[in-house]
Amino acid sequence: MTKDARRTKHEIILDIWEKTGSSSLGASELAEIQKQLAETFGSKGVESPAGIARILAEEGIPLRHPEILEVDSEWRKARLNTFLEADELNFNSVENALESVRKVDELTSRFISSGDDSSLQDLMGVVRELKADLSCANNELSVEVVQWLTILLQNPAIFTDWLTLRQNAPDFRRKFRSLA
Repeated sequence: MTKDARRTKHEIILDIWEKTGSSSLGASELAEIQKQLAETFGSKGVESPAGIARILAEEGIPLRHPEILEVDSEWRKARLNTFLEADELNFNSVENALESVRKVDELTSRFISSGDDSSLQDLMGVVRELKADLSCANNELSVEVVQWLTILLQNPAIFTDWLTLRQNAPDFRRKFRSLA
């Protein structure tokens, strides 16, 4: 174990920040901090860009919010791609949407049962982004999938049973006859 590994992530993040000499936190500073965290703690010890930003914001460091949001979003998507291929999630039809949501639910269950909180948080971040993206599309299927994702985010433990009940609901069957 290196000398740095005995210090907390918080302390190391602050030290790395001071060495950057920057006056505000953005993409390049986040990349450097993550790189040094990986060198110290290994890949599992890398903090999310949003997590790093939160720590530094608590210390009064000015944040370049648009950069941080973009970097964090890309980082979470890249982490999700380690679990799912980019083309595995498809919301163009009810059938594809159901299969995609089931894949996300399976990952959620796997992360919960294995205690992999970091991966679970990354996945939930991507689900929140997906939900926001689908909320912008004003069509019947998008509205439906947003409802599914809301339940998944609120209570993953009941999601599978809830989705089965939802598919058997009269209004669902009426809207999406192809599954009846």
